[in-house]
Amino acid sequence: MKKLLIAALTVISLVGCSKIEDGPLERITENYAFDPTDKNGFYAEQFLNNIYSILPNGYNRIGGDLLDAATDDAMPSQIGGSIERFTTSSLSALTNPDDAWAKNYAGIRKVNIFLANIDVVPVPAKIPFWKAEARFLRAMFYFELVKRYGGVPLVGDVVLDAETPENFKRNSFEACINYIVSECDAIKNAVRPDPLAAGDYGRISNGVVLALKARTLLYAASPLYNGGNIGGSAEQKLYQGYASFDNERWNKAAQAALDLITPAKFKLEATYNNVFIVRKNDEVILGYLRNNSSDLETNNGPIGYALASANGRTSPTQDLVDAFGTIKGLPIATDVKSPTNATGYDAANPYVNRDPRLASTVLYNGVAWLSRPLQTYEGGLDKPNKNTTQTKTSYYLRKHLGNFATATLYNAQPHNFPIFRYAEVMLNYAEAQNEYLASPDASVYKVLQDIRKRAGITAGTTPGYLYGLKSSGMTQAEMREAIRNERRIEMAFEEQRFWDLRRWKIAETALNTNLNGMIITRDPATSALTYQKAVVGKITFANPKMYFYPIPYSELTKNTNLIQNTGW
Repeated sequence: MKKLLIAALTVISLVGCSKIEDGPLERITENYAFDPTDKNGFYAEQFLNNIYSILPNGYNRIGGDLLDAATDDAMPSQIGGSIERFTTSSLSALTNPDDAWAKNYAGIRKVNIFLANIDVVPVPAKIPFWKAEARFLRAMFYFELVKRYGGVPLVGDVVLDAETPENFKRNSFEACINYIVSECDAIKNAVRPDPLAAGDYGRISNGVVLALKARTLLYAASPLYNGGNIGGSAEQKLYQGYASFDNERWNKAAQAALDLITPAKFKLEATYNNVFIVRKNDEVILGYLRNNSSDLETNNGPIGYALASANGRTSPTQDLVDAFGTIKGLPIATDVKSPTNATGYDAANPYVNRDPRLASTVLYNGVAWLSRPLQTYEGGLDKPNKNTTQTKTSYYLRKHLGNFATATLYNAQPHNFPIFRYAEVMLNYAEAQNEYLASPDASVYKVLQDIRKRAGITAGTTPGYLYGLKSSGMTQAEMREAIRNERRIEMAFEEQRFWDLRRWKIAETALNTNLNGMIITRDPATSALTYQKAVVGKITFANPKMYFYPIPYSELTKNTNLIQNTGW
């Protein structure tokens, strides 16, 4: 029977395999995973490892596309994919390509099975760590539900039956936030301390717990939830957030982030791109660990390489590219009459003297890739304009891909999706602290300065400016704009902007717009290139109801106590 268990537990390994078990695994294994004679707790640990596999893995997971392709940062290169339900506002309770309800409640169910049975396994030194890990995973699954649906049923330690679910009612948004935060507080000192030993890398640590608490409180303080309800019945409003605004929520979010920043157990990785392609580094607090692979390159890489075929699924927009400033940290559209003129930006050579993170985020015309310059000009090898999937914008995804400038083939690389990383925690703090205060203090400036310095932006010599920003005297609104743009470019393609635009409650503007690309024309006689920005697509956010996902129709029919979200 133990052999059958191993066969059934096609589970995630903490050093690699990313397969997610979707079936009722515990029905096959429960009597064997929790074995009073298993003196090493091997089978119980495999059961727990399988629960880890339900954590967010953000690579091409929406019908083969990145979630960022449902924002103003990118477009899907292929037409007709399920991601377009977001970009065309055709989402419904029956057709949601990011329907996370069943997945996360399955995870919660497995956690509850684990907690109900683990005490029989004779490994007393391990059980306290494992229980705390399981409770974190449950809290994380609730956060993934709340950020999509608002208030959801809190089921406690009840093991739900997949066939005959309990008719739980939805809890309020406030109750869900309080539960997640209280769980983080209860287990933060019961999990492993940081830094983790090599053999424990990928497990839940104190820093991971604090990162979830900080993110949860940041969301709770944000405009959508902090008194910004979108209407509906009195009951529906309870699921959307707090009834009224409270500035103190920003303070709580700032302090939660500071609790992780102050011990200095994490730091910014010296080389930006290493954050995404080095398995263990100083910045990633929790990553979704996978086997080495080249799937990101084949899914998203440029299409024009015969020896390294790729699908080019992701087309970053010109709007994202324009959000990156210059090497001086200045916006490319800075007024030449300002004291920060001479930015170094040249519209005729638009990728020179730019923020170094641009080259780590998108592949653009002329950049070295697979031992030749990328050709995304009209008719080029990577934009042939034939009957094939190709970039719509003249850009391809670079972030998360390995270093293949001088290679000829793709080979397996460590691609571990960063669920939490230190730069996000820093930006969480800067945002919350700026919103809490009437005007930003020195600690807020320092966050942006440190992140820009790591990026390779020069400090500059203009009096009153540092790394392209005013060194003092910014208003709260000016700093808010700077933080939001910094977050956009620093966290691009990490499943942040999709949620940021919603929690800031600006999706109705930011996602109701034309999407731009670059038309690059090459003179066949001189090889000279001309660049012209052009509209290449459109994204819509048709109704405020889209700030929240609809409860799946299948769940409403199974549980008549569930109340649908406003507008659905």
